[in-house]
Parts: sequence; structure tokens; C-alpha cells
Amino acid sequence: MKKLAYCIFTFILLTSFQQKLDIEKTLEDINNTFKNVEVNLLQWPEEIQPKLGKLKKTAFIAFPKKKTEGKLPLLITLHGGGGKAWSIEEQLKRSAKVKGLSLAELAGKDLILLEPNSFEKWDPKTLNIMLDYMLETYPQIDHKRIYVMGHSMGGRGSWDWIQQSSERFAAAAPGGFSGVSENDNFTKLANFPVYGMVGGEDGKNVASVKKMITLLKAAGNKNVEFVAFPGANHPQGNKKLFSHVECVDWMLNFSSEN
Repeated sequence: MKKLAYCIFTFILLTSFQQKLDIEKTLEDINNTFKNVEVNLLQWPEEIQPKLGKLKKTAFIAFPKKKTEGKLPLLITLHGGGGKAWSIEEQLKRSAKVKGLSLAELAGKDLILLEPNSFEKWDPKTLNIMLDYMLETYPQIDHKRIYVMGHSMGGRGSWDWIQQSSERFAAAAPGGFSGVSENDNFTKLANFPVYGMVGGEDGKNVASVKKMITLLKAAGNKNVEFVAFPGANHPQGNKKLFSHVECVDWMLNFSSEN
């Protein structure tokens, strides 16, 4: 029995070690390919992990490769439902191709990119705790230029987060999600910049994102944009959203002092 337990323990250690090596190799490959940003793994400290709900212990963070002076904007990107079951290595690879890390590289802007990872749908309460930690830990973040965007579950999470805590952000880009309702807090967002995006062939999500923009305009919001990517289904809409550099350019025009 002791021998079996020892074998199982050894297997777990070896598997964990190999997974670490695989992640480090993937990270190295990404950074050797990227020209504009340097990607790192961010491990949430043990003391705050119990407060972070269903967030995975590892997030991705990227900084400009060239040296910068002064404060930097923070762009937070939230992944969709598929990422809930993926390993950190799988999420890292995908983010470098069609998620937040890819967008940061394509945009080539002087900003910090944060992409948390979650086992379940996004919870604004735990995301606020995460953001508090980021602002306390990284003094180079410009508190007046924080942005959030996401697709599918990430779009829903972005929308829920700004409804609860719009004062923390300068602009947002929720995309590719459904469930927008007249009961959502459009009055609170009457002056908040929102860029809505969706694949043009993404079923009910098209009407939902368009409804979000229509109701924001009806509330008096003049800082809104809407893009339906022609012919794009749900996965294609995700890729389009996270390569739409124009959205990043647009959001960076705003600060929470505006």
C-alpha cells in the first residue's frame, strides 16, 4: 500500500514538473515570436487566492518590450467559456493566437495587458478584488486609464463588471454575448464609452450586442461604437474581436477624468 502511494505521489510530482516545463517552453516560444510585448505568468499570492473565487491561480500579463517612462494604461481581457476547462498551457497558446496577448502584440501600444483565467463565469466581485491587487502591486498603472473587453463569456463578464463598477474604467468593449435586457443599468452607463463587437453570423448574439448599443444611445450615450464582422460566426467573431486594433485605439482616447 505504501509502495502504491509512493508511486502515485512520484507520478504527480513528475507530471507537475513536466507541465511546468511545457508552460515555460510555450512562454519562451511566444516571447521569441512577439516583437512588441513581453509576456509573463502572474501567480496570485496565496493570501488573496481565497478571495478570488473561481479564478485560476495563474494569469497572463504583458508589458511593452521597449522601455517606457511614466504611467501605463491597463487593458484587461476576459476569455470565453471554452477556457474554463483548458490547462494554463492551452490558454497561453490560444491567447497568443486569438485572445488578449495576440491583441496586445498586434496593437503595439504602450500598455499593460492583463488576462486572468477562470474556472467559471466571471464574477465582478472577485474581479474587483483582483483589480485592487493589481493597482497596489503595479504603481506604473495609470488608474485613470483602465479598460476591459471580452468575447462570449468574457463579453458578458465585461458587461456585468462595468454595470457594477463603471467608475473604475475609462472604456469597455463587451462582445459576442447574449442576454442584454432593458433592466440592465443603462442610466449608470449614459456617459460611459462602450465599443460593441460581434460576428455578423453569430446567431442571437448579434441582436443582443446591437440592443446594448441601441439602449445606450437611448440613454443619451454618445460615446458608443458598434461593429458586426461580416460573415463571422461565434469563433470567427472571437478572432475578429481580438484582432480589431481600432477598438484599442478608440478606447485609449478616453480616461476616467473625461
